[in-house]
Amino acid sequence: MSVAAEPLTIIHDDTFTEHDLPGHPENAQRLHAIARHLESHPRLHGLSSRTATEADSEALLEVHSDAHLRTIERVSHSGGGWLDADTYCTAASYSVARLAAGAAVDAVDAVCRGVTEHAVALVRPPGHHATRERAMGFCLFNNAAVATRAAQRRFGLEKVAIVDIDVHHGNGTQDIFYDDASVLYCSLHQWPLYPGTGGVGERGQGAGAGATLNVPLPPGTGGEGWLAAFDDAVAPAVRAFRPGLLVVSAGYDGHRADPLAELRLETDTYAAVAHRLLGLAAETDARGTVWLLEGGYDLDALAESVGVTLTALAGAGTGGGTLKPPT
Repeated sequence: MSVAAEPLTIIHDDTFTEHDLPGHPENAQRLHAIARHLESHPRLHGLSSRTATEADSEALLEVHSDAHLRTIERVSHSGGGWLDADTYCTAASYSVARLAAGAAVDAVDAVCRGVTEHAVALVRPPGHHATRERAMGFCLFNNAAVATRAAQRRFGLEKVAIVDIDVHHGNGTQDIFYDDASVLYCSLHQWPLYPGTGGVGERGQGAGAGATLNVPLPPGTGGEGWLAAFDDAVAPAVRAFRPGLLVVSAGYDGHRADPLAELRLETDTYAAVAHRLLGLAAETDARGTVWLLEGGYDLDALAESVGVTLTALAGAGTGGGTLKPPT
C-alpha cells in the first residue's frame, strides 16, 4: 500500500544563520523572525520539516562556472570580504551558500520523488541575482537555477517554469536560462529598481526566444494591480508552457512595509498568489511546487507573509515534524 505524500515539507537549517553581517538588510534576523512566527502559529507549528544537505559540485557547475565557485571559496576561506558594493561574504559563507543550494535540490528531490506535494526551502543567502559568473545583489549561488537543473538532470523533467515574485528582477536566473527553451522564466518586479534589468523586451534569445516573460510594474502598485498582472500575463504563460515542476523565487520585499522597494503589496497578496500557483500546478499536471526564499527585509512583514504562504500550501494537513527557531 502506497503512503500518501505530505502536503508540504519545510527545509531549513540553523547553519543558514551563520552567513551574517549585522546591520546589513540581508542578515540572520530574517530567519529568526520567520522561525519565531511559525513556532507561535498553531496551524504551522507541526508542519513536516527537515534539514538540508550541501550541494555537490556537479549541481553547482550545472549553472555556475568553476571560476565563480573558486572565487566564493577563496574569499570565504580568507576570512570574508565584499564581493561587490552590496554583497558580503564571511568565513562561513561558502559552506552556507552550498548548503542553501543543496536545500533547493533537496526540495526538488522531495517533490519529484512524491514525498511531498510542495516544498519550501527557507534558505539564506538568497540566489536570484547570482549569474553564471558573478555574485551580486546579496546572492552568492543561484538556488532557483540549481533547483531547476536538478529537476531536469536528476528526474528527467523536460520543462520547468520559474515564477519570480521578488520585487527585484532576477537578472541572474534570466541570464542563466536566456537561450534555453526548456525553462520558462517569469518575473513580476518593480520598475525602475535594482538591478536595472527586466524590461518587457527581454524575451529570451536563440532557442529560448519567448521563454522569458518580464512584467515590470511601477512604484506604488498595490496588491490588486499586482495580482491582475499575474493573472493577465504570468498565469497564461505557465498554462501554455505546461511545466513538469513550478519553482518559485519567493521574495517578500514587494510588501508595503519593506524598506528597500516601493510596491504596496499586502500580506494577503502572498496568500492569494500561493493559491494561484497551486492552481496552476494542478491545471498543468506539474509534480508540485518548490519555493525558495529570496528577499524580504521588514522582519514582521516577512514572517507574516511566509506564514500565509505556508498556510496556503499546507491546506488542512499537517505533518509530523516541528519547526524550531534557529539558535
